[in-house]
Amino acid sequence: MLAAIQVTNQYWFLVKGEVKAMIAEYGSPTLFLTISCAEYDSADIAQYLRKVNNAPQSYSISRLCTEDPVSVSRQFSYKFKDFINIVILLRGVLGK
Repeated sequence: MLAAIQVTNQYWFLVKGEVKAMIAEYGSPTLFLTISCAEYDSADIAQYLRKVNNAPQSYSISRLCTEDPVSVSRQFSYKFKDFINIVILLRGVLGK
C-alpha cells in the first residue's frame, strides 16, 4: 500500500528490487548519466531568450523560461547533442 509513495521505505525497497532484477537480467550498467538543463543558472540561455523575445534586461530568467519553454527546450537539445557528439563520441566513451 505504501509502495506507491516515494518517501516511504517500502517504495525504495521496491525500486531497489527492480534495479537488482535489471542488473541480474542485463548485467551491470556501463554508463549512467543524469543531465539537467539548469535553465535558471544559464547565462547563455537567458541571453538567447532575451534576444529572440525582445525582452528587456529587467525580465527575470524564470519569467523568460516560463513565457518561452519551447526555446528553452530547443537550447537544451542543442547543448545535449553537442555534449554527446564532443564528449561521448569524439573522446571515446562510446566512440572509437
